[in-house]
Amino acid sequence: MKKLRVFQTVKSKRIVTGLSIRSLGTVLLLLFLIPYLFTFFFGNFQSSMENIEKECMKEQLSGSHVYVYNETGVGTERIPLEIYVADKLSRSIDGDYEMEALKAQAVLVRSGILSRKKGQEGSRDIYLADEDYGSGTVSEKFLQATAQTGGIYLAYDGSPVNGAYFAVSNGATRDGGELKLLEYPYLKTVLCEKDFLSPDYADRISFYDQEFERIWEECIKDPVTEEELLIDERIRKETEGADTVLYRDRAGYVLYAKREGEFVSGEQMRLAYMLPSASFHIEEEEKIISFSVRGRGHGMGMSQFAANEMAKEGKNFTEILNYFFEEATISKFE
Repeated sequence: MKKLRVFQTVKSKRIVTGLSIRSLGTVLLLLFLIPYLFTFFFGNFQSSMENIEKECMKEQLSGSHVYVYNETGVGTERIPLEIYVADKLSRSIDGDYEMEALKAQAVLVRSGILSRKKGQEGSRDIYLADEDYGSGTVSEKFLQATAQTGGIYLAYDGSPVNGAYFAVSNGATRDGGELKLLEYPYLKTVLCEKDFLSPDYADRISFYDQEFERIWEECIKDPVTEEELLIDERIRKETEGADTVLYRDRAGYVLYAKREGEFVSGEQMRLAYMLPSASFHIEEEEKIISFSVRGRGHGMGMSQFAANEMAKEGKNFTEILNYFFEEATISKFE
């Protein structure tokens, strides 16, 4: 008897090693995305760590026993002093400046706030009105500068000083004695030899003569006389333009301008004509009157640009402050 043979047909599939076009595309896509994925995850991780560090520093700054009561249109908020200092610091200086320059600025900001307590030494509360508080972002750098100078301020005659500062000088700072600023006897003239490197060092602003005269008429006139001014040998008199006489302090800033027998202070002119500083020359040509201006700000105290240049050279914040405020002392409260 013949046996029935059963045959099973097996379909074989050829296996090819390597990548198909579809697989190769997937791998290339992954390789392309890896840097972005790494940046996404690592960036988020780094950002989270920075946020944690910022919160830790904020908590540290919140431990102050001195509080600022900020009175605004919507009510009064109670703010730990160092938290307020960090916020004010972020609004008062370029965040790209060197850390030691930021620390010097933090001390001046703190001094200015503490000087408001004059006559209220027994109180820990400071009252002020600052509508701009909390309007910006306080970076970790500003928090760090505040934390590393915690409690440090400038003092003169045992009291916190109103630490003056400004953006860029005309090459030197102003002397409080020449300005008759009896409240600021610690302000002395110092050189700021690198301030000419600042992009804000020089400016030129022009007016049509009629507009110039209109603004002059609106300026607040000062009852000072030439005799009173020239008693001080440090003040020099200069004739500029056809009708203007300028009286300068030793640093080159205009103390007063005189036209047609009337005096206007240099600071009043700076505000009225919206000039960067009161260190200016006047040129009158046909129907155009121009100001050539040097520096930015009132010129008293610390030039922020000069402080940053000193920090670049390796000076620390105490050396910077001692240079600009030689007669003041660096103090600290607990």
